[in-house]
Amino acid sequence: MQLPLKIKRGENMTDTNKKLGKRIQELRKLRGLTQSKLAELIEVEVVTISRIENGSRFPKKENLENIAKVLNVEIKDLFDFEHNQTKAYLTAEIQKMIKVAKLNDLKYIYNLLKSYFNKQ
Repeated sequence: MQLPLKIKRGENMTDTNKKLGKRIQELRKLRGLTQSKLAELIEVEVVTISRIENGSRFPKKENLENIAKVLNVEIKDLFDFEHNQTKAYLTAEIQKMIKVAKLNDLKYIYNLLKSYFNKQ
């Protein structure tokens, strides 16, 4: 099985490792999992998850498969570093955050956005 890994000109594996780690961390947190729980579910040490997420280690093929399975995504989705660039995605994510925000947080966000858009 070949991974859909695209390295842009000027980008090295360290950059890819970091992007992959951030993406795995993002998906893990969206699923409400701790590093410890993810490690338990894929039967690795917590330090392995930590190293993957901070970009210092590229996961083994079997770990990539297990991480994708636990996070309920396809392996290719772990390498989707541009996933949050669409207006629809960002709007949906902001709406999720707003639903759980406290009143004081909403007031702050409202004022921040109002200030930002009034400057344009």
